[in-house]
Amino acid sequence: MIALSRSPWRRKLVVILAIAVFCLGLARLTARFSGGTLVKEVLAPLQGGVMSLWRGVASTFQYVGGARQIKQENERLQERVRELTWENNRLREYVYENRRLLKLLDFKEKNASRFTLLGARVIARVPNNQYGILTVDRGSADGVRKDQVVVSDAGLVGRIIAVGPHTSDVLLILDRDGAAGAMVQESRTPGVVEGGKDESGLLRMVDLPYDARLKKGDVVVTSGLGGIFPPGIPIGVIVRFENQGSALDKYALVRPYVDFNRLEEVLIITAVREVPEPVEGPAGSNQAEAGRAGQNAAPAGRTGRNAGR
Repeated sequence: MIALSRSPWRRKLVVILAIAVFCLGLARLTARFSGGTLVKEVLAPLQGGVMSLWRGVASTFQYVGGARQIKQENERLQERVRELTWENNRLREYVYENRRLLKLLDFKEKNASRFTLLGARVIARVPNNQYGILTVDRGSADGVRKDQVVVSDAGLVGRIIAVGPHTSDVLLILDRDGAAGAMVQESRTPGVVEGGKDESGLLRMVDLPYDARLKKGDVVVTSGLGGIFPPGIPIGVIVRFENQGSALDKYALVRPYVDFNRLEEVLIITAVREVPEPVEGPAGSNQAEAGRAGQNAAPAGRTGRNAGR
C-alpha cells in the first residue's frame, strides 16, 4: 500500500527532473549555437520559451524557499511575542504587589507607636465558605498566637482562631462567629458588629441603645470592649439604619472598609502598646498636675477616648 501511494509522486518527480534536464540542455545548445541567421530565427522562439520556462521554475523554487524562511521567521516572532507577554504580565503583577505593600507599610508606620505588626500573605480560603475563614502563611514559628487581631491597610479583618507552625486560620468579621465590639466614632454609640444575615458582604451593628440615632455615612470603629480587639480600628461605614421602635429591632447595616474578596496581604497585631493620651488641664502650674491625674485615670475612661483614633 505504501509503494502504490508513493508511486504517483515518484513519477511526477521523475517527469519534473527530466523536463529540467531537457531545459538546461536545450538552453546550453541554443546559447552556443553559431549557425546561420535563418537557423537562429527559427530557434529564437524555442530558446525564448525555454528561458521563460527556466525562469518560472527558478522563481517557483525561490518562492518556496522564501515562504519557508518567512514561516520560520514568523514562528520565531510569535514565540518572542509570547515571551514578552509573559514578561509584561509578570512585571504588572510586581507593580500591583508593590502598591499593596506600600499601603501596608504606610499603615504599619502610622501605627508603630500602638502596635507591633507582622506581615502575612493569604494562601487559602476554606472551601464552600467564601467569607468565613482564610489561611495565612504565618504561624507559631513567627510568634503568632490564637486570638491575635488581623488587619489590613483599610481596617479590621478578623482574628486568629487556629495556629500551626507556619500557617494560621483567620476568622473574618463577616462570619457570624466573628463579632466584635464596636462604636460609632462621632456619637460614641456602642454596639456589636457581626456578619450580616441577609445581605452578603455587609455587617450588622446590633445591641444598640434604645435611644440610638444613627445615620447613613457614620463611621464605625472597634470599641475595645471584649478584650480581643483594640479600640479605634476602622471597621466600616453605615449604609442603612433600621429603627422599628424597640431596642431589639434596631440595627444598622455597615459596609466594611476591607474588600474581603481581594485580600492578598494582611497584618497581624502581635503586640499592643498602651499610648497615654494627652489631657488638657487648667492654665499655669495646674496643667502638668492635671495631665498626671489624667494618666492615672481608670482604664475604662481611657479606652473610650482611644476608640475614636
